[in-house]
Amino acid sequence: MIAALVALWLAWPFLDRHVIKKYFFHNTPAPAAVPAAPLTNAPATTAAVDRAAQPPALVRPAATAVVEQVRSADARPEQTLVLTNAQLEVVVSSKGAAINSVKMLNKAYRESLARTSGPVTFDFTQRRALAPVELAGVPADADFDLQRAPDGQGVVLEHHAVSGLMVRRTLTFQGPYLLQVTDALSNTSGQPLVLPPYGLQLGPLRNLPGETQQRGVSFLGVDVGPAGGGPVHYLARGIPELFTNRKKEQNTAALPVIVEGPAPATAATDWVAVKNKYFVQVLLTDEGGDKVTLAAHRDLLPGEQAAQPTSEKMTAVQEVAAALFFPETRLTAGDTFTRNMRFYIGPKLYSQLAPLKRKVVDVMEFGSTSSFFSVFNWMMEPTTKALLITMNAIHRYLWPHNYGLAIILLTILVRIVFWPVTHKGTESMKRMQAIQPLVTELRQKYKDNAQKQQQEIMKLYKEHKVNPLGGCLPLLIQIPVFIALFSVLRSAIELRFAPFLWIRDLSEPENLIRFGFSVPLVGWEALNILPIVMAVTMAWQQKLTPSTGDSQQQKMMMIMPVMMLFFFYNFAAGLSLYWTTNQILMIVQLYRQRHQKSLVKPA
Repeated sequence: MIAALVALWLAWPFLDRHVIKKYFFHNTPAPAAVPAAPLTNAPATTAAVDRAAQPPALVRPAATAVVEQVRSADARPEQTLVLTNAQLEVVVSSKGAAINSVKMLNKAYRESLARTSGPVTFDFTQRRALAPVELAGVPADADFDLQRAPDGQGVVLEHHAVSGLMVRRTLTFQGPYLLQVTDALSNTSGQPLVLPPYGLQLGPLRNLPGETQQRGVSFLGVDVGPAGGGPVHYLARGIPELFTNRKKEQNTAALPVIVEGPAPATAATDWVAVKNKYFVQVLLTDEGGDKVTLAAHRDLLPGEQAAQPTSEKMTAVQEVAAALFFPETRLTAGDTFTRNMRFYIGPKLYSQLAPLKRKVVDVMEFGSTSSFFSVFNWMMEPTTKALLITMNAIHRYLWPHNYGLAIILLTILVRIVFWPVTHKGTESMKRMQAIQPLVTELRQKYKDNAQKQQQEIMKLYKEHKVNPLGGCLPLLIQIPVFIALFSVLRSAIELRFAPFLWIRDLSEPENLIRFGFSVPLVGWEALNILPIVMAVTMAWQQKLTPSTGDSQQQKMMMIMPVMMLFFFYNFAAGLSLYWTTNQILMIVQLYRQRHQKSLVKPA
């Protein structure tokens, strides 16, 4: 039963996308379709979103000057300064007071599996992180005066707009992967100024080289933390709708390559994050924002040109970016408004994200984003955190400090915790199996009287102390834990490039031998041993498990190992290692119980 439920969970993203959403009503607001815009810093005269779709502007007093968008007249050569600590190298640009690139200095975060690979580096030169978006009088590529802070620990950038608006930004490290960003907006014009809503953008992210994409799982996405601590909005699954909606709006045969527009179902916002499988950018503000825009770039088909798209069906999302917008700001003459923000850019580590609070740690998706399993979230989120912390503690304190061994020990620990529950469930199934001949006799004897038949069967259960649901309920209790373990192992950055025995990288399929071709129907391109071992042990375990069903049901259940083989074949090796270990432990437990004397009284 638990195998069937887990298989349904794994298949749910496909069913949800191609069946549920197609034939059943969803009340989630659809992403707004807006004109496509490249993932680059737009000129100041070009709006990043459709302004016609925005609410009417507030009526302003006649004595108030409204700052208009203007381009800098004296474009100067770009200057850069480098901020470094033990973990990051951040290149700050004078253009837009923004960040050009970020390099991970921790040797564990190299770009590829090769030991000679360089560090993970995020290049934001085409869309600078923290650059202003639609800030009146300050274009995204505005020239700022750039210098070191007096204490040498940060940078200070200043821009004087022709309107009299002065923008002063300071950037300093506040943690290993955290920058304190302080923007001071001063009115030096001598008259009141009104700044229409403007935003700050986050740089684009894409998947790192060599990462295997899992069907139905979207690691590349944008997350939004609503003001007041509500549930985090995960927008990754809605991004393809931006492309399809735009295609319908323009009535074109092909999907656009790039789209940008307001994020769906987001209003007052505490923070916005752009993430891939292992790394994330998060922009947090003290005052909050009032909307988020996102941008996405899809993959091109072979031979397809960005200027002449031809794909009629959605391809994979290649790159995502976002911007957080702030409400209108009014400045009296000589007034200064200060906005304090924090900018995190680094690995999705619980130890680093949890201290940020405001549910930022939820970018790790500890709960299920599927509506089918969201009922378990109240249990899954704390369970997932506990399992991740336990796995890291095992790795940290137990020799030989290997994550493969940590997964095995964690699985054993979970099995020990649930041993009383699984033991009781298996014993209940054994009792049910033992009295099946008696149940069959009663069904034949009272086949013409359904009510009497049910009464006698229940009487038989009571006599032999059998609970009909005893074999299922213990398994249902474990489902949130198994799903939580799955969530931990599928995207834990700790497993990235972690070796174990013949496995070079627990976060990816084994890929022991490349076939040089794709196996028809299934699409396998390499040999993976663990999923095969997992399927064999699962079949073995099912054969040992007491069954109360008929022979046809037993034959149907034997299909489950084959299904799980297909589901897990291209999943991370760490997941297959966990599931195989779990099956082996269950087999040992079943053999132990199989040799116990019968618990059913003789008839």
